[in-house]
Amino acid sequence: MMEPELTRRSLLRILGVGAAATAVGGLTTACNLVGSSDKPSGDKVRIKVMLVPDPTGASQFYREQFDRFEEKNPDIEVQIIENPTDQQVNAIELSFQQGDPPDVFRAQDNGFDRIFDRGWIAPLDQYVTDEFTSRFPEGSLDPATSGLHRDGKLYTLPLVWGKWSVVRFLLVNNTAAKVGGVTTAPKTWEELEQAAAAITRAGGGRTFGFAGLWSKSNLARMFQHTAGPSSIDNGIDLRTGRAAINHPSLAAAVDLLTRMHAAKTMTPGWESWTDASKVHTAFAKGELAMFLAAPYQINEVRKLNPQLDMTIAAVPVPAAGRGGYSGQTASFSPLWSMSAQSKHPEQAWKVMDFLASKDFHRAYYEKFGTLTALESAWQDKAASNADQKAIMDIAAETVRLIPNPVLASKGGKELMSAIRGKQDLQWSEIALPAILRNQPFDRAAADLNAKLDAFIDEQAKAISAKGTPASRADLTFPTWNPLQPFNPSQK
Repeated sequence: MMEPELTRRSLLRILGVGAAATAVGGLTTACNLVGSSDKPSGDKVRIKVMLVPDPTGASQFYREQFDRFEEKNPDIEVQIIENPTDQQVNAIELSFQQGDPPDVFRAQDNGFDRIFDRGWIAPLDQYVTDEFTSRFPEGSLDPATSGLHRDGKLYTLPLVWGKWSVVRFLLVNNTAAKVGGVTTAPKTWEELEQAAAAITRAGGGRTFGFAGLWSKSNLARMFQHTAGPSSIDNGIDLRTGRAAINHPSLAAAVDLLTRMHAAKTMTPGWESWTDASKVHTAFAKGELAMFLAAPYQINEVRKLNPQLDMTIAAVPVPAAGRGGYSGQTASFSPLWSMSAQSKHPEQAWKVMDFLASKDFHRAYYEKFGTLTALESAWQDKAASNADQKAIMDIAAETVRLIPNPVLASKGGKELMSAIRGKQDLQWSEIALPAILRNQPFDRAAADLNAKLDAFIDEQAKAISAKGTPASRADLTFPTWNPLQPFNPSQK
């Protein structure tokens, strides 16, 4: 999704010499300069770090951490520039265009690739030592699977644990579930459907069995991942390189939600929820008995009700058995990068090195409860925390490495970018109407599937014509077994 644009005028106001910018509310919120004067004092080198104040409390956390960094590096002064999350990538791009880019910045996932494709990110290999590599889990910095390398070179560093953004759970409010006689977490779709119905019947309009956020069709995706290849997220079966919107696993996931919605076992209005806090609040209060959750949502529920009797379980699978796993496309997701235009690359690297230090990662874990990329920074404490141990155990059970065309070839990267950018060919556009109207998904899926296949062929020709060879071979990994971890050497 493209971020709302900052205007040239607003950026000049943000970055103009002699002006201290302040945050302004709304979508046109400007960057916020945190904790520095216009010029560094004495012989200090100023390193500008552009980030987002997320999660809650991050502004104070980063300032405190960089204050500690400055104590150990008295020749460096860190200036923090904050942007709202949805404006960060545009702000980075505009700062480069205006000739005043940050030295270090936060750019995630597709946002990172947008900046990388412009040639604005510096490779980091020259700074990496054996000691640096040893901080990360063994093999996780392999260029073929790290998610941090492009064209064989290291360009970005991670923050969160690789499985953190992938693993999903079924959360059960045990007190609310007992209203319907449910005393154990459902293990299959069918058990979930029956449990939700029993809870809703007994709840008398005060407690509902199931709900969730539809955002980006994540609710259907979480079920589909247990039934078939998780690459169908993007509408493709990577075993064949062909469109697979009509795959039985997706149809079954949509049908499950269709039945539950029609039976009114889901909280009324769930389909319009855009604020995750609504789910957390209803669950913590006992108005909702079960929902599918990301790791951060466990922390949010605990904040609302620390004493809640809650079960953290794996997402239920079809009664016929598991057909797939939540797909991890790389060891990590990109987050911290260094400007190729930095006037002080040595000092900028010191900041990058600090952001990948055990001390910083432990502090981040202790502040936010997030499992980070440096497992050694938190494993000892997480093992003694029941919620976090459940997160790790379920991740080990339900997450597997899958093929990633973006990392495998330039043609694959271009094709996936085109597919993801074609909004009218995303299956989420037809799934929700089918669920809400209790209509068959199959016919609409078959039609959209044909259109996606035709689009892939068109794009392969167009991309190849521009000089980057691209074909369905870039989307095909014939030896991949969705029930086994993918090994890139197998293709």
